[in-house]
Amino acid sequence: MDESGLTQQPKKQKLNEERDVVDRNIKCLRNLPEEILRYILSLLPTKDAIRTSVLCKRWEYLWTSIPNLNFSGLKPDKRKQFMNFVERVLLLRDSSDIKTFTLSCDVLRDASHVKLELAMPCILKLPPTICFTNLKTLNFSYVTFTKEHSTEKLFSGLPVLEKLELENCKWVNLKVVNISAPKLLSIRIVEDWENQNDENGCQVMISGVSLNYFRYCGEFYNEYHVHNSPSLVEASVLASWYNERKRQIAHRMYMLLTGFSGVKELTLVFCAVEGISLSSDYERNDRILDPVPPCFLSQLNCIKVYDYEGDEEELSAVKILLKNAVVLEELVISCSHHFAKDLEKQKKVHEQLLKLPRGSKHCELVFY
Repeated sequence: MDESGLTQQPKKQKLNEERDVVDRNIKCLRNLPEEILRYILSLLPTKDAIRTSVLCKRWEYLWTSIPNLNFSGLKPDKRKQFMNFVERVLLLRDSSDIKTFTLSCDVLRDASHVKLELAMPCILKLPPTICFTNLKTLNFSYVTFTKEHSTEKLFSGLPVLEKLELENCKWVNLKVVNISAPKLLSIRIVEDWENQNDENGCQVMISGVSLNYFRYCGEFYNEYHVHNSPSLVEASVLASWYNERKRQIAHRMYMLLTGFSGVKELTLVFCAVEGISLSSDYERNDRILDPVPPCFLSQLNCIKVYDYEGDEEELSAVKILLKNAVVLEELVISCSHHFAKDLEKQKKVHEQLLKLPRGSKHCELVFY
């Protein structure tokens, strides 16, 4: 046996021993509980964690539930691949909690891709300094805000925000919240009775010189004010109604309407219209809009009423709307499903509506 053969034998033996060690380690790693495996993956850069999916069948989808996501931007010539990678990871990820999320890259012309959605039924703890300089879309669902100072910082640190959604959020121990975003175009607010605050609620002040769409759906557990929004074009108030809070709801709805100074199209559901009639004396109800909301005098040209039942209280409310909206061009009334079946009552109510006095000579009544 020559000398080279003797040299190769120990090397081959050593290589086999190292391979056996690796195999044993891999086998031990595979047998670990998934929670530990996910924790190990969370310590890796996100890209490396995803690469482990090729190791074996069990590892194929482990990365989709890792709690930490870290994306760091690449060179300009790799920018498109980086964007696709981030979006694909977020789409394929499951619904498990994210503990930390880091996105570090130059936004450049891709600001429209920067969006933040938080859906978590818990208290949101915010850092003392907050400024999302490139954030254009912000959605909060089931989030509880408790600190007035940090919440104020959050909603004042959104210089390019265009779309804001607040769904079933709670303002706990907060008296006033100011939402001010100079480029805000659209805001949607949904309130659920299960997420009500204390009896007095919170005053949410909304200011956006570029705001053109506003939508509210809920029971007015908080008081909302829109001001400094001359560009507002379309607004919807879908108010739920309960007798024990009738006056509070009506007052808060009225305070909201007073801020729609430039709105051109206003949509109200049956419950919102019913709120205009608070008195049992229908002949005196027209004083409920005193002072009249500014939009009724200058801009409002379309009102839509849904789920109309045709009773006397609703008729009185419509009378108030027709009388006070002096530039109104169209009042659209959609019958409720139950009312739509009663053709005789529909005919009678339609005749009553046509006889109502109108503040605008050019107003057309659409009833269906």
